[in-house]
Amino acid sequence: VPVSYYFEQNIPKEKLHHHENLFSIMTLNIGHGRGASLHQLIQSRKNITINADTIAEVIKREEIDITALQEVDGPGFWNGGLDLIEHLAENSGVPHGIWTRNVETAALSYGTALLSTLPYSHAESYTFKARPFILPKGYTIGIFRISEKTGTHVCAVSVHLAPVMSSMRRLQTEVLVESLENIDYPIIITGDFNCEYNNNSAVKMLVERLNLKAWQPESDKFATHILGKRRLDWILVSEDLEFIDYKVLEDKLSDHSAVKAVIRYKG
Repeated sequence: VPVSYYFEQNIPKEKLHHHENLFSIMTLNIGHGRGASLHQLIQSRKNITINADTIAEVIKREEIDITALQEVDGPGFWNGGLDLIEHLAENSGVPHGIWTRNVETAALSYGTALLSTLPYSHAESYTFKARPFILPKGYTIGIFRISEKTGTHVCAVSVHLAPVMSSMRRLQTEVLVESLENIDYPIIITGDFNCEYNNNSAVKMLVERLNLKAWQPESDKFATHILGKRRLDWILVSEDLEFIDYKVLEDKLSDHSAVKAVIRYKG
């Protein structure tokens, strides 16, 4: 059963940066706020808070309209009860948030999220079927209005696919395709895919099944993971959207690098 909560903050409109049909999106696996540390269990609540503040500053500095997050926590034992998603929203000055608890136990609560300066009209959540000894992953969907003048909306997805077993990622991708194949809005799927672009990968499967575009998919210049310099984090867009800019940020925020794209609706 999908579990989510939604929240809104009162942010003065002059603080929000947005232009009609042109918007920015960023994706980041924040690794529970552990920063460059090997594991969040060896981080104090104070250090996790400092790391979260750094992420919030990047969201503000880059003037991000939609931020897709993975491995983002509610209160848990390893962060000293810190509600990381609310902390990030408050300190980045973002008024709208959607969070999915893909993992929910007595001690842990974390998953995927979307923060946005743009209002949303609909939200959905999904947690993939759990496998033995592997904590479940999932995704968060939000429908956001990018233009007040035309009423144009986009469907944005923050997804986290399994870190092991390409066959599991393909099964998860089938679930995601089924959720989105009848969506009438322009689509952006972004997040930690845990795979690169090749013949049998989940990311290529999404591109082909949903008629999406990836930015220079076979380039080796956009590595996002600290180990092996692999490109595991992606932003994919439908044909009615176009990339104006695309880059991997240099900030050391977790074991993943943030990816930012500026996107224009062509309609």
